[in-house]
Amino acid sequence: MRSKIVKQIFKKEMLDIIRDKKTIFMMIILPIILYPILMVGMSSFMMMSMSKMQEEDINIAFSSKPSSALVSILEKENKDDGKVNIVKSTDKEKDLEGQKIDAYVEIENKDNAKNYKIYANSSKENSMKATSRIKKSLDEYKRDIVEDKIEEQGLNVGNILEPLSYEDVEVAKDEEIAGHMLGQFLPVILIVGVLLGAIYPAIDVMAGEKERGTLETLFTLPITNLELVMGKYLAVSFCAILTAILNIASILLTMVYLVASAGLGEQIGISMSNMNQLVLPGIITIICVGLFSMVVSAISMCVCSLAKSFKDAQNYITPVMLFVMIPSYVSMIPTIKLDNFTAAVPVVNISLLIKSVLTFNSDINLISLVFISNFAFVILSVLLLSKMFNSEEILFGGSKSFSFLEKRSNIKKGTMPSVSDGAILYAVGLVLLIYVGIILQLKFKMVGVGLTQVMIITLPLLFAFYIKTDFKKTFSLKMPSIKHIIGGIVLWAGAYIFMNIVIQVILHFFPQNMDVIEALNETIIIKDNFILNLLVVALMPAICEEMFFRGFIYTSFKGKNSYKAAIVCSGILFGFMHMDFIRIIPTSILGISFAYCVYKSGSIFVPMILHFINNMLSVTASHYSDNEILNRVFKFLEINFKDFNVGQFIALLFMSAILIAIGVWLLKGNKSSKKEVKNNL
Repeated sequence: MRSKIVKQIFKKEMLDIIRDKKTIFMMIILPIILYPILMVGMSSFMMMSMSKMQEEDINIAFSSKPSSALVSILEKENKDDGKVNIVKSTDKEKDLEGQKIDAYVEIENKDNAKNYKIYANSSKENSMKATSRIKKSLDEYKRDIVEDKIEEQGLNVGNILEPLSYEDVEVAKDEEIAGHMLGQFLPVILIVGVLLGAIYPAIDVMAGEKERGTLETLFTLPITNLELVMGKYLAVSFCAILTAILNIASILLTMVYLVASAGLGEQIGISMSNMNQLVLPGIITIICVGLFSMVVSAISMCVCSLAKSFKDAQNYITPVMLFVMIPSYVSMIPTIKLDNFTAAVPVVNISLLIKSVLTFNSDINLISLVFISNFAFVILSVLLLSKMFNSEEILFGGSKSFSFLEKRSNIKKGTMPSVSDGAILYAVGLVLLIYVGIILQLKFKMVGVGLTQVMIITLPLLFAFYIKTDFKKTFSLKMPSIKHIIGGIVLWAGAYIFMNIVIQVILHFFPQNMDVIEALNETIIIKDNFILNLLVVALMPAICEEMFFRGFIYTSFKGKNSYKAAIVCSGILFGFMHMDFIRIIPTSILGISFAYCVYKSGSIFVPMILHFINNMLSVTASHYSDNEILNRVFKFLEINFKDFNVGQFIALLFMSAILIAIGVWLLKGNKSSKKEVKNNL
């Protein structure tokens, strides 16, 4: 890759971006004017509203004449909290609704004591203010009465009413208080700013180039695809980072103004003396946001490369905005903190890192983990972007749009599902599983599990029917050979052992997940009916989930010749569909091995058999937990890190590798799959 060429592409893209007034507005002008309006304007508006509300008169009506002492307390300090007017009311409900009175107090004589019942309309601000004023006055009036009665008995009022005293002592430093306040909302603001800075340049350099017809011209130049994509990527990343820096600068300048103007900063816990302590956290924050900007830029470019026009790109980018913005709100949840797990979760790690840095609770190890994970995301996203740039079908608008948006009469018979079809099917399935499947399982237990599986298999079948696809090709409906079945079983055995090693490693670092697994098993498994469990928990998922993932999803992702991407992507999506953290990685390993079996055998029945065996083993272990032979087998597969056995660990890894190698060897030589690849090419 030639740096001079990349530099020229970078300059060209920056000039194109600068010429676009919309991009300049979203990238530079909006950050400069947005935060002063939000922070200063809203603060001033709230203070003006509160001041105006305090100055308004309060109209209170009583059912009978109140005591002069209570009236005197109510009317006290009229200047600062509004004047209290004692008025008459014949219909309290009507007068409260019409705001003729703000509160109505009914006085009852009960057991030689007076009972005050306050009627108010809580939907009216002045009524709520009146209620608070009356309660405060009644508390003071009650205390005066109690003090008078104690004095009549010749007792000491202070010793009786105040037998002890207490006071709050704040040990947090001013900069810690300011950092805590900033850490609540600053991550969200910065992440939104990064999005605004990356999205519009990404749309322009990708979809905008397509719409203007200039992308083809660039490919006629003596440059490589990698040089082109790096030049464009650096331009978009530069815009995103610049926007993030402008956001931070705008926020800091606004805070300085708040501190310096009329003591407004002191009311929100910020002073000039503690702002200097935020310099180092601010530098770390800028570095974090800059790295995150590079990730968002690459993802935005990947999504925008699928669009044919500027309008399409805006539609495609909307889900990306939601997927990035929603996790950023994690900084507002006090119970979630930066740890070994959250430091590896995209968006969440940046949001929590900014919060921890600003609150002076950051750990250098966790900061390093966030940097490493985001650097890895940058590399992966750039690699994905470069792969997409090698696809003429994607770059020049030849790729299909969502088939479900087309009229069925316009769809040709034998249409194969595209990546967009697989993505939308997965999204719909995931949403239904969350909002429908989980509710069914919790409410109807075993029946709910069965209904969920029926829902899972219905989706791809309906979709396949709508797009008039070839069911046999899409779902790989072909009888497998005995050799492929044996090879698949051996491969599954190796993957199963490796999966168990991964589970034990995860449980070692996150032992709290064991409770989740035990609770899940207790919810689903009915220990008195082995056959029913075998049918619903083992057989139905083996058929339904395989038709969904190794059928429709796998076929949609493989396209013409991208079998590797289809194997990995369908496996990872299979893992994420299980949602529980401890099962995502192990289930992804199984999903990848199942997809590999489909690729080599050309038959979906092989992963169905493996899926059934895998689930059957879990059902059997649950039913026959007292069996000595089964217990010995599972005990050998488990690694106890408290009493770590190096020999057992090496033996399991070696056994897993041998079984996987044998399984791969047995699955080799599938003539049909090679022929299919040749025909597709």
